[in-house]
Amino acid sequence: PGVFDQADRRDAGLQLGVTQINERSMRLLARGLQLGHRAEAFLRFTAEGDKNFLRYKRLRVWARGRGPGWEDGDLEFFLKAGKDQDNFYLYHTPARTSSWEPEVVIDFDRWLVLRAQIELAYLRGDTARVSPGCPDSTLVPFDSAYVMCDGPYIVHVRHPGTAPPNLAQVQEMAAGILRVNDRVFVDQAEVWVDDIRLSDVVQDVGLAGAVDLSLSAANVADLAVSVSRRDGDFRQLGEDPSYVTDNAASVAGTVRLERFVPDHWGISAPVTVRYASTSSEPFYRNRTDVRTDVLQGLRTPQSTAASYGFSLRRVRRSSAPLLHWLVDPLALSGSYATGDARGDFSRATSSSYSVTAAYTLVPSATTARAAGLRLRLTPAGVRFNSSLIGGDAARFSFQAPVTRPSDSLVVPAVSRNKSWRNNGSLDLVPVRGLQVRFDLTSLRDLRDYGDTTTMGRLVRLERRSLLGLDVGIETQRSLNTFVTLTPQTSGWLRPRASVTSTFTFTRDPNGRQPVREIGDTAGAFRIPAAFANSRRLDVGAQLDPRRLGGKLFGDSARAVGMLERLSSVDLSYGHTRNSSFNRSAFTPSFGYQLALGGREGFRRQGSVLAASAAENTSLQAGGALRLLLGVRLTTSYRRTSGVTWVLRGDQQVPIRTQSREWPSGGLHWSWTPARGHPAGRALTSLTAQLSYRKSESGSQQPALTGAGAASITQSATRTLTPTLTLTWLGGVLTSFDASSERTEQLSAANRFRSVRGQQNATLSFAFKPPASLVRLKTNIRTTARYSVSDNTTCLQPAGQPLCKAYVDSRQTQAQLTMDTEFPPNLSAGLQMAYLVNEERQASRKIAQLVITAFVSLTTTVGQLR
Repeated sequence: PGVFDQADRRDAGLQLGVTQINERSMRLLARGLQLGHRAEAFLRFTAEGDKNFLRYKRLRVWARGRGPGWEDGDLEFFLKAGKDQDNFYLYHTPARTSSWEPEVVIDFDRWLVLRAQIELAYLRGDTARVSPGCPDSTLVPFDSAYVMCDGPYIVHVRHPGTAPPNLAQVQEMAAGILRVNDRVFVDQAEVWVDDIRLSDVVQDVGLAGAVDLSLSAANVADLAVSVSRRDGDFRQLGEDPSYVTDNAASVAGTVRLERFVPDHWGISAPVTVRYASTSSEPFYRNRTDVRTDVLQGLRTPQSTAASYGFSLRRVRRSSAPLLHWLVDPLALSGSYATGDARGDFSRATSSSYSVTAAYTLVPSATTARAAGLRLRLTPAGVRFNSSLIGGDAARFSFQAPVTRPSDSLVVPAVSRNKSWRNNGSLDLVPVRGLQVRFDLTSLRDLRDYGDTTTMGRLVRLERRSLLGLDVGIETQRSLNTFVTLTPQTSGWLRPRASVTSTFTFTRDPNGRQPVREIGDTAGAFRIPAAFANSRRLDVGAQLDPRRLGGKLFGDSARAVGMLERLSSVDLSYGHTRNSSFNRSAFTPSFGYQLALGGREGFRRQGSVLAASAAENTSLQAGGALRLLLGVRLTTSYRRTSGVTWVLRGDQQVPIRTQSREWPSGGLHWSWTPARGHPAGRALTSLTAQLSYRKSESGSQQPALTGAGAASITQSATRTLTPTLTLTWLGGVLTSFDASSERTEQLSAANRFRSVRGQQNATLSFAFKPPASLVRLKTNIRTTARYSVSDNTTCLQPAGQPLCKAYVDSRQTQAQLTMDTEFPPNLSAGLQMAYLVNEERQASRKIAQLVITAFVSLTTTVGQLR
C-alpha cells in the first residue's frame, strides 16, 4: 500500500529482457484470530538445504499492518526461524499501518542466550516449563516444551535432545500475525512483509600461531618446547569457522647423567621427561548454536600427559672377565607415565610404571674338534629380560555434559594391573650349518583378587613364592623352538631342513566360571586355561644338474651339456601338526609344550580331547628346461593332503582335504632378429608365452547325523593362457593375449560347470602430426585396445542329465586413448571407448559410448619459511 509500480531507471522500457520493478512483498490475511492465536506463512528449505544464520549477527525485515487492531495494540507481527513448528526462535513486535517504519531488527545474541539457558535446564534434568519472564499463559501456553523469553524474544524447544532449533542449520522460516489483546473487533487481520534479509556479517578475525623452541646444552641436556593455538574464528577462504579454540603445549627434555661421572666408568644414563597438554574451548557446543559461556559447569575436552624415563647401561667393554660376563651385558631401564583426559560425558585418569632389567650376551666363539667336526662350545647368543609392570586407571561416566549434584555418586570403572614379565632366548650353533633357538616368555599376575569369589580363592591357591616373595600366578606362557639344518656342501645337492614349534598358554583369572578336574561335575575346581601348539617340518633340496652330470659322466661333454639345459630343480616336503584346547583344568605336559610325540599326543592330553586338531602334508617340485631355438619350459608339481578333527560332543570328527596341481607349466620364447636378418627390417623383438595349469581339490566330512553318507565336495580347474608381443621399428608395439578357464565343481551331489574366456589385442605407438596442422614439441602417445570376454555357468542337479545355464554374459570393448604433453607443465588427452554388455540369461543388451577429454596443469611454488 502506498507504493506504485515504478522502475528504477527512466530508460527501463528501452532495455532488452524483463525488468523487475519494486520489491515483491508477501500479504497475509487471517480471519477468526482469537486471543493467543497466531496465523503464519512458512517456508521450508528442502531443496536448497539448511541455512547457516551464524555467519550474520542480525536479521532484518520490513512489516506493515493494515486494518483495525494494529494501532490499538491487539495485533503484533512476528518472525520465526528454526527446525519445525515445535522447535523455533520467535520475535514479535507491533507494526504500524501508516508507514513501514520502524524496521524490525532481530539480534541473534539474545536468542542464543535464551537457547543456552534452555539447554542448561535440560541437561540438569529440570522439567519442561514456561519461564517466569514470558507473557501470561494466554499468549505463551504450556505445551510440554521448554520456553524462555526476553522481552519480544522467545525460544520454544519441545525436543531438546533430538530436534532442537539451530541457527547454524535453519530448516524453516515463518512470518505472521499474533493476537495479543482483544480490545477491538477484528474481522480480518492483514499484514505485509517485505525484504527479509540477514545483515552484519560476522567478520571476526581468526588467529593461529605456533612457537617451537629447541635448546641443546653442550651435549649434556636437550630441551624442546612447543606451543600452539588456533582460535575458533580461524579458517581458510570459503570455509565456515569451527567455533572451537584449540590449544596445545608440550615440553620434552633429556639430561645425560653420564656427563656428571668420570668417563672411565663407561656408562650411558639418559633421563627423559615429557609433558603434553591439549584443550579445546568451544564457543558453541558441537553441531549446535548453544553458547558454552552460558552453560555453567560444562565439561570441555582437555587432556594432560606426563612421562619420565631412565636407562642405565655400559657402553665400554670391561677388561676384567667377571665384569665382562656379568656387568657389560646388563641394562636397567624404568618409566613412569601419568595422564588424565576429560570429555563431554567422561573423565579418566591413569598412571603406569615399568622397571626392566635386560641381559644380552653375544660371546665369542670357542670351538673344539671332535669326530672330525669343529664344535662350538659357547652359545651364539643369550638374552633375558625381566620387567615389573603396573598401572591404575579410573573412568567416570556422566549422564550430561554439565556437572550435576548426582555426579558425586558416580562410581568409577577401575582397572588395575600389576604383573611380572620374563622372557629369554638361547641361540646355539653347535656345528656349521646347524642353528638351534629357544624362546620362552612368561607373564605372572601379581594382583590380589581377594577371597569373596570362587575365582578369587582359586587364584590365591595357585599363587607361588620365590625366595620368600609372592610372585603371583602365571597367566600367559609361550615357548618357541627353531631348528634349521643347511649343510654346506660343494656338490650337486644342497639339502635343507627345519623344524619349528610354537606353544601358547593362557589362563584368565577374570573368567566367570571355574572348571572341574574330572568332567563337569567331579574333581577340584580350577581356573580355566586354554593352550595350543603347532609343529612344522620342512625338508627340501636344490639340485645342480651340471655338477651332477660332471660327477656321473666325468668329461663327457655331450652328457654334461644335455644336463646343463635342466636348471632350477627344487624339491620340498612339508608336514604340519597343530591342536588347541579350551577351558582346560590342567597344564599340558612338557613334551606337548615342546611339540614332541605323534599324532595322538596332539589330539588328546590324557583323557581330554582337543577342541580342534589338524595334520597337513605338502609335496612340491619344480624345474626349468632350455629347449631348442631359445624356448624355455618351466613346470611345477604340488600335492597337499590333510585332515582336521573337530570336536562334536564327546567325539572328534575328521574332515579330510586333498589337492593336486599337475600338469602346470609354461613355454617361453624370446627372439631378437640379428643384424642383416630379413625380419629385422621391420621387427625388433618377439616374445611368446604359453601357460597351462590344471588343479584338482576335494574335501570329505561325515554327516551330522548317524551313519549317513559323507558330504563330498570336488572341483577341477583347467586354465590355458597364450601371450604374444611384437615390437616393430619406430616404437610400434602390438600384443595379443587370451585366457581360457574351465571349472567343474561337485557340491551336495550338484554339478556346476563354468567356462570363462577373454581375448585382448593392443596397438601402441607415438606420432607427431604435421606442422601444418598443429605444432607440438612432443609426440602424441596413442593406444588402441580391443577385448572380448564371455562367461557361462550351468547347473546340473543330482539325477538330471542336462546342465541348465543360469549365467551367460558377453562383453565387447573397443578403446582409443591419445595424450601428449605441452612443456613445461601442461598435458592433455582424449579417450574414446565403446562398450557392449550382453546378459543372455536375462535377454538384456546395453551399449555405451564414452568420450573423455582431459587437461592437466601442474604448478610448483616455493616454500615459505
